[in-house]
Amino acid sequence: MNKKTILLNQMAANHNEPNWFVPIDRALQGLTIEQAREKSGESNSIWEIVNHLIFWNERYLQRFKGNSPHQKVESNDETFENKNGQDWEAAKDQLFAILTDWATVLKDAEGSIFEISAHEDRHDPWYSVLAHINIHNAYHIGQIVEIRKSKGNWDSNKGVH
Repeated sequence: MNKKTILLNQMAANHNEPNWFVPIDRALQGLTIEQAREKSGESNSIWEIVNHLIFWNERYLQRFKGNSPHQKVESNDETFENKNGQDWEAAKDQLFAILTDWATVLKDAEGSIFEISAHEDRHDPWYSVLAHINIHNAYHIGQIVEIRKSKGNWDSNKGVH
């Protein structure tokens, strides 16, 4: 298995293919607007986490495509805000579309971005960035499931008991 296949498998596990953990589409399934907005203390709500995932996945997707990021942020806290003013369904749809786009552009990517350069002593920056994006997404998916479990609105038949 090559690096590209590993990254694509990780992206699919994060997006919509159940594997060792619940993918984001299942983690958000059946979640009401009220549940998505609900907060406990200073913790982020599920909706805020979705906004954060949209921001970072879109930002790096645009960079991967050779485009400059559109939004500037002063702090990471801003990435949890709903700056687009979109509703809950639109936020989920946007996240799923970005994750689908990631898989498409990665499938079409040249193999050289996955190779170690002779003059570098570490992985190509894109391979490393993509691996970290996958870890970042998995971390936040775990948060979402844990929030849902703590609020009593998680259906363990979706894969996590």
